[in-house]
Amino acid sequence: MVELDPEEVWRCLGPAGNARESLHSDVLEATEFAATASQPRGISRVLNVESAARGKVHFEGGFIAEGKRLPHIFEGAEGAIFLIATAGPGVETEVEAMMARGDHIEGVVLDAGGSAVAINAAEQMQAQLMWEVEQAGYKVGPTITPGTEPWDIEGQRTMFDVLIADEIDVTLLESRLMYPQKTQSKMIPFGRDLKLVNNPDEAPCRTCRAQRCPMRMEEYVGILGE
Repeated sequence: MVELDPEEVWRCLGPAGNARESLHSDVLEATEFAATASQPRGISRVLNVESAARGKVHFEGGFIAEGKRLPHIFEGAEGAIFLIATAGPGVETEVEAMMARGDHIEGVVLDAGGSAVAINAAEQMQAQLMWEVEQAGYKVGPTITPGTEPWDIEGQRTMFDVLIADEIDVTLLESRLMYPQKTQSKMIPFGRDLKLVNNPDEAPCRTCRAQRCPMRMEEYVGILGE
């Protein structure tokens, strides 16, 4: 059984405003059901970086991640963590049944519960892997997810080339979405001389000219000494 806090479900629902009180019992029920019905599983792999330039990052084994800003994010990277974590199909199967019988509000709330489990599982897995990499003396970069500005949804193909997701019963659909839907995929660069790190106190954002970088953690203030 997953340890899930109702506040995690609220975060997935978004701002509730005046509806928070009326949805309170639904959220509690969804939290309990999602925690019980989910079976979180994950898979990960670490690959060395061979090069990063001209919109492509090349990894050992011939794997390639394409994205205009990826070489910037991977500057100084020696490797990357690839991971997929899923909550399993239990919640979304029940959500489909709820919607079919007209329990739309309960279905929406439970759907948020499933999302909360998937996020929870991915974050726990990510934290453990990042800790292991940091213990080995590396800096860790920001998490990159397919379907975002740095790495479009076609990045899912790379994720599923790198990872044998069948081992955790996750499949990639033609739409590039994943089944079960309550699944997260992530890529995380690391390196001893990594420039863009997961810590805003160390990241060079203040002096980096890439002002439109989606991984920016601080405002650009100019090059030191200018």
